[in-house]
Amino acid sequence: MHRAVATICVTVALAAPARADDETAALGHLDRGVAAFRAGDFALAHRELTAARDLAPAKPNPYRWLALTEVQLGDCPHALANIDAFLARTRDDDPRLGEMTRLRELCRRGGVPAANLQLDHDITQPAPDPMLARPRDTPAEQPGITHRWWFWPTVGFAALAITGTTIYVATRGGETTLPPVHCTSAGCTP
Repeated sequence: MHRAVATICVTVALAAPARADDETAALGHLDRGVAAFRAGDFALAHRELTAARDLAPAKPNPYRWLALTEVQLGDCPHALANIDAFLARTRDDDPRLGEMTRLRELCRRGGVPAANLQLDHDITQPAPDPMLARPRDTPAEQPGITHRWWFWPTVGFAALAITGTTIYVATRGGETTLPPVHCTSAGCTP
């Protein structure tokens, strides 16, 4: 019994680093595949993305990029299989679902001209965690002070008041309402 438990523990301990290494290698293949896709080298992209999918079959992103690549290569039947695999591995709130659903419908109708393929999202990572998003009941950011309705009328009124006061004081000439002040070495007196 102890020997069986020890064997299981050793197997699990050895499998964990291998799985992490596979995911790291898969991410490298995915990055190279996406770069090749963006560069228009769809044959290289297909090879790299297939390797990424084989190393990390539970991850949805290689399936998405494989589907996009296969549409570019004119291979809608394989693209449909990868679209379905992607859809089976994603959450319902993933922002890429609309893109893949639309692509699936276009492939089912007879294909997509490669020149018409447009990506909804340039996402190579999984969708963000919805728990980290801003809650819906928090208010949106308020506009800056210069975008409030009252700011510019207030600035205009202040400028008008300052200009009017300056003109009033300047046009009164030498007329003063205060007695003159005389200053000597002993001090200042009115």
